[in-house]
Amino acid sequence: MGADELAFWLRTRTVGGTTIIELHGELDMLAHHELGPRIHALVCRADTDVILDLRAVTFLDAGGIRLLLAVREHVAHRGGVLRLIRGTPRISHILRIVRLDDSFTVLDTLPRALAEGAATDEGRRASM
Repeated sequence: MGADELAFWLRTRTVGGTTIIELHGELDMLAHHELGPRIHALVCRADTDVILDLRAVTFLDAGGIRLLLAVREHVAHRGGVLRLIRGTPRISHILRIVRLDDSFTVLDTLPRALAEGAATDEGRRASM
């Protein structure tokens, strides 16, 4: 990885009324600073439900935890529902250590209806 490449990124899609935000890489203070405003803008445009997919997160520190808490606050302020898709055992362990595992609704996978809707949406995009 070059010096100017970031160690994190995100991908988003909307299925029905749910915005799915896949987080990738290292969630640290730089990620909070860089991704926070972008996620805030997405959440402000979102209907009510947001899912943060943590399966591709490789590192989580205080900055990343602040990012998760900020998203939770933004979604709650809009009257929405935030769910997390469980990350690796290491990421789940960090959330347990800081006693945030019960502060979020945590899923093991993307709900079937959303996964099927995402596959349909991606198929439509590919054919355009």
